[in-house]
Amino acid sequence: MLTYFIPKRCKDASNRKENELLNRQDLANLLRCPETGNPLTGWNGTDAEATLRTACGRTYQVVDGIPNLLPDALRTAEAPEDSTAREKRSEMAARDAQVGSYDQMMGLKLFTSFEVPKTLAFLDLQPAHIMLEGGCGTGRMTPAFVDACSAMVCVDFSRESLRVAKTKLSPKQLEKVIFVQADLSMLPVASDVFDRVGSFGVYEHIPTVATRAGAIAHMARVCKSKAAGGRFSMSAYRWGFPQSLFSEREGHHGGGIYFIRLTQAELRADMEAHFKVEGFTESLLYYHLAWGHKK
Repeated sequence: MLTYFIPKRCKDASNRKENELLNRQDLANLLRCPETGNPLTGWNGTDAEATLRTACGRTYQVVDGIPNLLPDALRTAEAPEDSTAREKRSEMAARDAQVGSYDQMMGLKLFTSFEVPKTLAFLDLQPAHIMLEGGCGTGRMTPAFVDACSAMVCVDFSRESLRVAKTKLSPKQLEKVIFVQADLSMLPVASDVFDRVGSFGVYEHIPTVATRAGAIAHMARVCKSKAAGGRFSMSAYRWGFPQSLFSEREGHHGGGIYFIRLTQAELRADMEAHFKVEGFTESLLYYHLAWGHKK
């Protein structure tokens, strides 16, 4: 059964000098056990194969340079009893299967050309910033983020999507990024370390109210405070005119991928559990886009 453990904040996780550049080892040092929140050792952020370990004996494998830090309910071979875990497993399989066709969608390519500049404006990324991208998928926006910041941790629960995302970065870009297979509702990274946390086109696919709340809580946990300069931004499917004329509010896309469309009031309320919303736009029509600071 999926449970949503919120690790205690790590006082030493963000002990870096202002403008100090991070390498992959530094980013790997931010990784945590998804079940306990304990530190992980055994990977330098670069080796293609490795085993990450906690002091209590839990192990997690790194394959092709991507650590599998999924919670137990999603990384074991057994069919999960929990309905939420089954829903997530179904989407993981669908995402893995669709990586070849996803980036070929012309409508998505056109939309991304408008979405990226607006998203960058809301994120206000600066060259010294460390960013976490929650649900990077096949990396349709990742190269733009990488170019605008100092270092990144990119998280997604589809391993095949992560493989594709890595191919979109140049060797120079890859020097400051690690990709991690993980569940956004149980983020396996240290607390209070990211200057920017962003999640775009992901929230609407998280299958329950509780797991969406878990994702918001974890993204808030890893984001720096307003006083420390932290900022959060996210987008999600919009419910309202004109979508309400021709679209379903909730259901499943082809391949079994769950979705829900939210009103502005609903998304604001979800975010306001942990963030003070400072900006909100519906100019993308299909998506809400919002930004704010951790409370």
